[in-house]
Parts: sequence; structure tokens; C-alpha cells
Amino acid sequence: MYFEVSRRTPLRRILFIMVLPMMAAGVFSCAHIDKPVRVPVLRDVTIAPRPVRVWVGAGIVSQPLEIAAKQEVDVWSWDGSRVLKAIKLDKTRAGFSRGAVVIGDNNWGLPSVILVPREGDHIRVKGDEYPGCVELVVQGASVQAINYVPIEEYVAGVVSCEMPQYFDRAALRAQAIAARTYALWQMKENRQASFDVRNDQFSQVYRGLSGMTPSGRQAAQRTAGEVLVYDWRFLPALYFSTCGGYTLPASATAWAPQIPPLCGVPCTYCKASKKYRWGPEAVPSEEMEQALAKGNFLVGRLVDVKVTKTAPGGWVDTVEVTSDKAKRQISGQVLRQALGTSKLYSTKFSIRKSGAHYIFEGSGYGHGCGMCQWGADGMARAGFNYVEILRHYYPGADVLKIY
Repeated sequence: MYFEVSRRTPLRRILFIMVLPMMAAGVFSCAHIDKPVRVPVLRDVTIAPRPVRVWVGAGIVSQPLEIAAKQEVDVWSWDGSRVLKAIKLDKTRAGFSRGAVVIGDNNWGLPSVILVPREGDHIRVKGDEYPGCVELVVQGASVQAINYVPIEEYVAGVVSCEMPQYFDRAALRAQAIAARTYALWQMKENRQASFDVRNDQFSQVYRGLSGMTPSGRQAAQRTAGEVLVYDWRFLPALYFSTCGGYTLPASATAWAPQIPPLCGVPCTYCKASKKYRWGPEAVPSEEMEQALAKGNFLVGRLVDVKVTKTAPGGWVDTVEVTSDKAKRQISGQVLRQALGTSKLYSTKFSIRKSGAHYIFEGSGYGHGCGMCQWGADGMARAGFNYVEILRHYYPGADVLKIY
């Protein structure tokens, strides 16, 4: 800003003197927002992660895949040794015949081909646009689409889909490191499989360029190469939406890795989440009976359902299902899956019977193990940096820059 001050205008000098402190305060407050964070760097080792292999869709006989691109794409052999042909894709159907990939009218005679777009172009699968190349591979009675994407592009896409872009930058950066580490862990676990991760909630939600946000891309760029490690291994960095006060210990699950960083921690920072507390949710007795019978968790007529054991933090460990013929113990997670995650947002709930309904009230959203995303945002707004957030939710793990 430019101020013209002269001896003839003392009022302007007075205004300048009044405005100057406010300008300085603004500058220094902005500088305070994004404090530098020290992350140890792995020395004397060169690491160059391979592309992440992301499952992005599958086609069956009755529902083939739809793929498209603006320009022609090159079709490569499955081993990348030669270019077979350049073809045009305009909402073209991809399927298979006798174990070979079929794209439109082209039967390639191979169980797998790789689609490589021209520079500046991208391939769309089922309407979503993906960076990198896409492999089509026949597996059983389907053709699978697998996106080969550079890891930082993948991380940017995951952060964009997994966390609201209005979350604080420190929370978004914590999410980027968790997503990157989870991907690297899965790449090691699934190195013999045909893909590393899925593009949905079974792994991490990812829609490629179609779901990309500026905040997600910046979070990936600002933390590039930074990962969570425990005992010199990539941490299985699980995360979820809302814990409701305490994260779920891995020891209380049958599916989470049993390691100290997933021990469960108190969290007082996720109260802004709409799912911090939820319910009452009324489930008709008939619907409860049908859901349990469909999953083979009930024999006979349903008499009662009640919680018999909880884990630290109030997460339901065991539910007793009583019928007119027998009693059966199932996990809280099994009951949640049977009724649907749109009814039971988490396994932190209570059950009471009221007439012809079972009434559920609870707190939290998601599986509960690892980093609470709304808690991460709450910690960030309270002044914690992204390393401090990660150390809180994964105690004993370290953040390290490996490339």
C-alpha cells in the first residue's frame, strides 16, 4: 500500500501511524499460521516408489466397463514390450471373450492390455478421469480396470475425497501422510496381487482427477515423501471420520494389526462432527430379525438383542442375540454390517427395546481405529501441527521423510 505524506497534511501522517501497527499485526499473524514443521530426513538411501496400482472398476458380461479419452490412446501388450495399436475411445465398452480383453470391436487375444494416453490427455473409467495409464485385465468372469498412478498424485486424490477441503491445513497434511503411508503399506502387503488398493471405502476413496481439490493437492505437495513408521516399517495408518471421545483399540478387533500405535487414545477434539452423538435410531423388530437371519446369525424367532461386552471407550465388543431356540454371541461390527452403516454409524452404541422397535443411540462414525479425522481438524484448529496430530493418534510412531 502506498501513502503520500507531506508537511501540509499532518492528518495523513496521523492515519499512517495508526494504520502501521495493524499492517504489522496482519503480516505477523499470517506468518504465524503456517509454522515450519521439522521432520527428520532419511539419509544416504535413495527411495523411488513405484506407481500405485489402484483398482478403479470391473466389468461383467451384463455390465461392461465404459472407457473414454479425448485423443487416441496407445494399446500396449501386458508386459509393456510393444505397442499393439492406437485406438479412439468414446464411451467405448470394455469386456472380455474366452479369457481375452475386448475393447469395442477389438479382441486383443490377450488376458491383459495397457492403455497409455497421449501427453496432456487422461483416460476416463465409468465417468471418472484418472492420471497415468490404465490396465485392463481379465480375471474370472470379469475384466478389471487398474490405474497406475504416481504416488503423490494418488495421495492428492485420496486427501481430496477423504477429507473436507475446508478442514485446517494441518489436518489435511496429517491426512496426506496417513494416506501415503497406508498406500505404501498396502503396496508391500499386496505386491503379489494384481492391484494394491481399491478406489473405495474398502481401501481409500479415490476418484482420480475427477475428485481432485486444490487443498488435497497442496497437502500432498507440502508433505511429499513424508510417512509414518513404527519399528522401521510402514505403519498401517488406519483412519475414520469421528471417534466420539475415544478411538478403538486394535486389540478389541479381529481385523486391525495388533501394534502399539493402534492402542486407542482419548480424543476431545471431534465435537464439531454431526456424528459426535447420534440417535435415537429406531429399528423395527421385524427388520432386525430379517437382517440377522439373512446373515445366518439367528435361528428361530427373535426374542432380544443386547450388548454384553464393551471395549475401552464404549465401543461394543459383543452382542447377545436371543431367539426362541438359542442364544448366540456376535461382534458389534457384525451387527453394524448386518443392519447397515447408514443406521449404525459406529459400533459405539447402546440398545434398548421399546415395543416393536429396537432403539439405538451412539457416538462416532466409522470403524474407530487409528486417526479420528474430525479430531485431527479440531486439534489443528487448537494450534497443533500435523506431526503432533499424528503422534497423538498413532502413539509411538514417527514421521520420517524418505524421499
